[in-house]
Amino acid sequence: MSATAAITRLLRRLVLPPRPDPARSRRIAEVRLVLSAAVVLMVFAAIAARVLLLATDEANARTAGMIPLPPAERGQILDRKGRLLATNLPITVLHADPKEIMDPRDAARRLAPLLPRHDEEALVRLLTKQTRYVELDRKLTPARHADILGLGIPGVYFRRSTLRSYPSGKLAAHILGQVDKDNNGLAGLEKSLDARLAAGTDITLSIDAGVQAVVAREIAAQMAQFEAIGGAGVMLDIASGEVVAMVSLPDYNPNHFARIDNDARFNRATLGLYEMGSTFKVLNTAIALEAEATTLDRRYEVSKPLRLGRFAIRDFHMYDWDLSVPEILVLSSNIGSARMAAEIGAEAQQFFLRRLGLFDRMSLEIPELATPQTPRNWRKTEIATVSYGHGMTVTPLHLASAISAASGSGMWVEPTLLSRGGGKPPMGERIFSEETTSAVRSMMRLVVKHPDGTGNFAEAKGYMVGGKTGTSEKINPDGGYFRDRNIASFAATFPVHDPRYVLVVMVDEPKGQKHSYGYATGGWVAAPAARRIIEHTAPLLGIHPVDENSPEIRQKLRLDFKIGKEEKTLASF
Repeated sequence: MSATAAITRLLRRLVLPPRPDPARSRRIAEVRLVLSAAVVLMVFAAIAARVLLLATDEANARTAGMIPLPPAERGQILDRKGRLLATNLPITVLHADPKEIMDPRDAARRLAPLLPRHDEEALVRLLTKQTRYVELDRKLTPARHADILGLGIPGVYFRRSTLRSYPSGKLAAHILGQVDKDNNGLAGLEKSLDARLAAGTDITLSIDAGVQAVVAREIAAQMAQFEAIGGAGVMLDIASGEVVAMVSLPDYNPNHFARIDNDARFNRATLGLYEMGSTFKVLNTAIALEAEATTLDRRYEVSKPLRLGRFAIRDFHMYDWDLSVPEILVLSSNIGSARMAAEIGAEAQQFFLRRLGLFDRMSLEIPELATPQTPRNWRKTEIATVSYGHGMTVTPLHLASAISAASGSGMWVEPTLLSRGGGKPPMGERIFSEETTSAVRSMMRLVVKHPDGTGNFAEAKGYMVGGKTGTSEKINPDGGYFRDRNIASFAATFPVHDPRYVLVVMVDEPKGQKHSYGYATGGWVAAPAARRIIEHTAPLLGIHPVDENSPEIRQKLRLDFKIGKEEKTLASF
């Protein structure tokens, strides 16, 4: 090769690159295309994410503080057997953002036919409010939902929510209470347990819905028959302190919150304070025996009124012989009770009443609770009148709890509306001995069974009812008492030979009727309701009728109490 040719080849190699390999070039091009596509996709993704973020931020800013986030579904409330008392129903809420409504009047005109709660002018006012949120309806049916959606009005929105529902209507209304439109508790358990329910926790009550319905029905029947203005009933499980039923009448339907009047809202069972009359004689007798201030065979002179200063204590029926302690309770002697209380003394009387919870507000799981009113001074007059249920006001729940201790196991157990699960009985405070409670139960049985007892109309054959009637004049707020307005009550323990439940029935302002010979007393008004309640609920509670003449029954009750001037002894009771 010549020198010239070699130089030419060298210069060409330096100036011009070598011819590329086609396969290699193709691979390089493919890599570049993939990388370019990835970069482009990343750029567009970043742009899209930014746009979405800005849109979300704008929406959040627009609706912040306007539409609350949906909370956890509110917990249900169940009775002791798992029956629903309060639950939730899904609903659709219709709302609008007035700032997004382009033509409020046109929107109102189109919406009005589908929103019966508002006329056209009312909707115009709502849709022109200076706010970002107005609620138009809370209970849209699927059909109306579809129709409104079909209108396509900008600024009109829907959201899911829940409606608190009480499937049994009025049943246990004062226990359950109610909520506002945003499911915040306003009264009853809905208020006191609001935090637990709002967190979605289900609550099981001690209430038996079947028993609750019977108690309400029978007290309502007596109210109607005696033209009363109100009533209340409480049934307690003696061993556990569980409230099996608690009724206040008149009641209301919590599903219709706006229609509840104040009288129906008032809970007579736990918020109403009443002088409970002669039902207190059960407590007076138990205290006197436990304090060893008297004995069962001790007798008291009752033939003439007992004068204390300018006051005179009288009996409905005057007796011309000295009454024994059982006779004082069975015949319901105010004079005998006052004389017995004088021997108890103020200090011991207050000591026992305080331990029975009669000085303090109950710690029940609802907010509607009253504190008993007790005498300012505890002189001879107060000692006497408190012994037969005057001069001191308590709620029916207070009375039921105290009677439970005096006629049951002798233990005072704090009442509760929540199920205690049927396990080991809760710790209570012993107030009375078994000897005292056994004697009290036997006397209470005589109140119902003996021909001269005041509670004959409470006799439920086979269910061994023991009890005590009470009749007291209502306190006049202007001073003194109303002579024509009574509180009629009856406190029962059943079955009295093996005490399991206490029932208190109270009827407010009953009026005497022809069939009651003009009387509106506890024996005529409250005792019959107690009988029917026990007859209908005992089977629900697993209590079966017994043969009261059987040796097993007779051994559990005192059979040697003599009642009446001729000292007749009941062969069986």
